[in-house]
Amino acid sequence: MGFRSGDIDPAIIGYLVRKEGMEVAEIEKLLNKKSGLLGLSGVSHDTRELMNQFNESPQVRLAMEIFCYRLRKYVGAYLAALGGAEAIIFGGGIGEDTPFCL
Repeated sequence: MGFRSGDIDPAIIGYLVRKEGMEVAEIEKLLNKKSGLLGLSGVSHDTRELMNQFNESPQVRLAMEIFCYRLRKYVGAYLAALGGAEAIIFGGGIGEDTPFCL
């Protein structure tokens, strides 16, 4: 995800309320607008920008490696659930601008 957290342990919400004193609205903003590639890289949600900084920033490299790992994990899960597939097509900018994962 570009901005959103993706899968999380549901206990994180209570932890952020109790231990960090965050309000629900703050947590929603964090998980929906400040996480994902943006949160991991600290730079951007746009894979084009991240790939431009891939070799210079360990944080960007880590974000892209996690992104690709999760992509492979989900494709594998879908292939297992479907019993295989003839083809996989990625649409939109994430599909055309991220050859790194392939």
